Amino acid sequence: MAMAKADRKLMREINNMHVLQRVRVSGPISRPELSEQTGLGLSTISNIVTELLAEQLVREVGEGDSSGGRRPGLLDINETARCAFGVKIGPKRVWISLFDLRMRQIDTEQFTFLSEEPPGILFTRVFAGMERLREKHRVSGQSVLGIGVSVSGLIDSEKGVCLYSPILDWENVPIGELLSQLSGLDVAVENDVNTFAYGTLLHEANASVKDMICITTGPGVGAGIILDRRLYRGSHGGAGEFGHMTIEQNGPRCSCGRRGCLDVLASDQFLLARAEDIIESGQSPRLQAIKADGKLSPAALFRAAESGDKAARNIYLELGRNLGCGVANLINLFDPEKIVIGGEGAVAAKFFVDTVRDVATKYAFPHLADQVEIVVDDGSEDAWLQGAAALIIEEFFKLPLSS
Repeated sequence: MAMAKADRKLMREINNMHVLQRVRVSGPISRPELSEQTGLGLSTISNIVTELLAEQLVREVGEGDSSGGRRPGLLDINETARCAFGVKIGPKRVWISLFDLRMRQIDTEQFTFLSEEPPGILFTRVFAGMERLREKHRVSGQSVLGIGVSVSGLIDSEKGVCLYSPILDWENVPIGELLSQLSGLDVAVENDVNTFAYGTLLHEANASVKDMICITTGPGVGAGIILDRRLYRGSHGGAGEFGHMTIEQNGPRCSCGRRGCLDVLASDQFLLARAEDIIESGQSPRLQAIKADGKLSPAALFRAAESGDKAARNIYLELGRNLGCGVANLINLFDPEKIVIGGEGAVAAKFFVDTVRDVATKYAFPHLADQVEIVVDDGSEDAWLQGAAALIIEEFFKLPLSS
C-alpha cells in the first residue's frame, strides 16, 4: 500500500513537471494544447494547472483563438516565481548575477579580491553580495533555487570541490560545502569553460546547434564540449583540457611540466614571451617603450596592435597559427557544427581569428573543416554566469526520475 502511494505521488510529480516543461517551451499555451502535447486528459491538465497556478509557477496571460465556442485561456511560465544565482570566480575578480526562470539576467554585481585571500573569506563576501542582490530585488529566500559557481581548474562537480586551480592557486577547496553552509542553498560547481559553453548553448542563435565546442584563450586555454546539446565532462571531469594538448613536441615548458602545450603557445603567457623576444631583438620601438615604462601586458600589446604596430600584430598571427592547429584537432576528433572562441583573449580575436580558420581548414579533414562555423564570442561575462545559473535552473525543470 505504501509503495502504491509512493508510485502515485511520483507519477503526479512527473506529470506536473511534464506540463510545466511544456508551458516553458511552448507558452503561451492553452489547456487543450497542453492535453494534446502531453497526452494527458483535460481533467488531469486542469488539476495540474490549478496546482501550478497556486505555486505561482505559471500565470494566465490572456485568451487564445477560438475554433467555435469559448476562447481558451492561455498559460505561460511565471519567470519571477523562482530564481538562481550564477557566480564566476575569475583571477582577482568575482561576478555575481541573479537570473529568473527564463535565464534572464536580473542584476549583477562584482568585486575584486587578492590572490592570497583565503577561500573561506572570499565566499563569505560572495554570500554577502548575493544577499545584497536578493534584498535589492525583494526576492524571498524560499524562491531562490540555488547557486551555480563557475571556476577555473579541475573540478569534481559531483562533490562541489575545486581539486586544483593553478590560476587561483587553489587545491581541494570545498566550494559547494562553503557556500551551502553560508546560504542553506543547493550549490552546483563547474569548470568555468564548461559554464561558458553551457551558457553559449542557451543563446537563441544556438537553439538548433547539437554539437559545439567553446574554446577560451587569455590567462589560460581551455575548451567546453557540447555533444547532443549536453555538456561532456569525461569519465573523471577532465574533458576539455584543450590547453594541455601538445602541438609542439619540443616547445616551451608548460606549468603542467610538459612541453609544447597550447597553454604556453596560445595564451597571455605566449603573447608576453614573444613580446619580450621582439623587444630584445629591437624589432619594435613601440614595444620597447612600453617595456621601459613597466607597462608590458596583454592589454598594452593589444593597444599596440590596434595602433598598427606590425610586430604586435605578427605575435597575434603566431598565436592564431598555434590555436588553429589545436582547433583542427578538435574538428577531427568531434566533428562539431560550431566552434566559439571566447575568454579574455577574444578581445583581440580580429587579429588572429582568420588565421585560426585558415590553419584549421588546412589541417582538418576537408569534408569536416568545410562545414564547421568558427565564430568569436561578444566578450561579456554573461554566458559564463548564465551557464552557472543554468546548472541550477535546468535541474529544477528535470523530470523527477531523471534527477
